[in-house]
Amino acid sequence: MSDPVLIDHRVEDDVAYLQLNNPPVNIMSAALMDRMSDILATIAADTSLKAVAVTGAGKAFCAGADVGEHRPEQAPAMIASFGRLFRALDALEVPVVMAVGGAAMGAGFELILMADILLASGAAVFAQPEIRLGFFAPVGVVELPALVGRAKAMEITCTGRNYAAAEMAAMGLVSQVVPADGLNDALEAVLKDIRRASPLVLRLNTRTLKRARAADFATKLAEAEKAFLEDLMTSNDPVEGIEAFYGKRRPAWTNS
Repeated sequence: MSDPVLIDHRVEDDVAYLQLNNPPVNIMSAALMDRMSDILATIAADTSLKAVAVTGAGKAFCAGADVGEHRPEQAPAMIASFGRLFRALDALEVPVVMAVGGAAMGAGFELILMADILLASGAAVFAQPEIRLGFFAPVGVVELPALVGRAKAMEITCTGRNYAAAEMAAMGLVSQVVPADGLNDALEAVLKDIRRASPLVLRLNTRTLKRARAADFATKLAEAEKAFLEDLMTSNDPVEGIEAFYGKRRPAWTNS
């Protein structure tokens, strides 16, 4: 039986490379998130590393989490895996560099919010469409206000619309927009610069920068997870959103 959890990873010249490789669009199941968390635990323990590079294989960086795992009976386990992964990313003390060549949607968009340096091709597209399925995005509502401001955070999470790479760059989320065939070269150029630094100083720099944020990420995420499980998942609209998604129809919200 083949391994359903597809993440390629290697260490090369003091950089840990992770590539989501779950065809066709790198959906993040709970199992995949758990596997990624295990890999990050190993990375975090290696004090010789200077950066983590994250990419996605194929046409999409990551099209989101598994919609089926959002059902009320599965949501607690999914949120536990989700929270473990994002806390592990937040706790890393080396720069996380992500390169997005395709779609970063839903949980994939939340994943790019954890990048310290984000590169994107001109063909990349970004969205937080959970609201259209009867959900909200825990990391999106926690991180976006500090990253893009309250108004844009509300726009992104309440409309669910798509954004081009240039729009994300204008908001300050994307560091560089490059041609599709130059994305890997741009990634390696950033990593080359990072490799020039002391791993000790990189860790001190990254740790200090993260601690300077207005509020603790883990505390804010716990509040969002509580609202997701205790308020959202005890209502009817999320179930309707899932059924509409699989039925390829517009949801009939009951506001209950």
